[in-house]
Amino acid sequence: MKVLVHFKDPLLLGGFISNMFNGFLNPLYISAILGKIEPKLISVGSFMASAFPALLGILLENGRLFETLFRFLPLLMGGEVLLTALVIYTSKGDAAVIYLAGMFIFGVFSTSILYLLQRVKEVLYEGDRARWDRRIASADALGYLVGSGFVALAEVEGQDPTLIAMAGLLQTVLVYTFFLVSYLAVRRKLLGQVEEEVPPQWGIYPFGRFAYCVA
Repeated sequence: MKVLVHFKDPLLLGGFISNMFNGFLNPLYISAILGKIEPKLISVGSFMASAFPALLGILLENGRLFETLFRFLPLLMGGEVLLTALVIYTSKGDAAVIYLAGMFIFGVFSTSILYLLQRVKEVLYEGDRARWDRRIASADALGYLVGSGFVALAEVEGQDPTLIAMAGLLQTVLVYTFFLVSYLAVRRKLLGQVEEEVPPQWGIYPFGRFAYCVA
């Protein structure tokens, strides 16, 4: 019963759904998209998917930049959804375009959002972070198992890159909806801290004004 209670957590549920889609879509993605692309293009995509996260990790060490982007996290989520939809509409089923654009979006938008969501975990779970990280990792693994099992048992086949990209877009919308619920809960909590004049533990108010933790 405790496991079911934990699944009410939006971050945990979002991770489960994300990996369920991953388990389902990855075999189709490999055959329908990667299987139609030259190795050099795959290398370019891999470079973007790793270079941008590395660069963003360095840039987000800047506290002011992190706080600014955190305030606009819903806009980043919406921007990723709209940009993905635009790519699907304009690519006309071209596997190379879908792949390269997808790697760029992942490297810039998805990575930024995942980095910023660490603040949400920090506020929601506080001293219980390790336990919740373990639960979230377990839910991710379970989701991937469910998705992979469905593909294997149902013998699903798909060779249309556009349909696979659309399924990925649906995945993004569903997952970000759950993540947004957690984000809004944290924003309300942070605003309550400001009203009570209690500085957050990380030393910066959510409005970008510096504060100093006296605890």
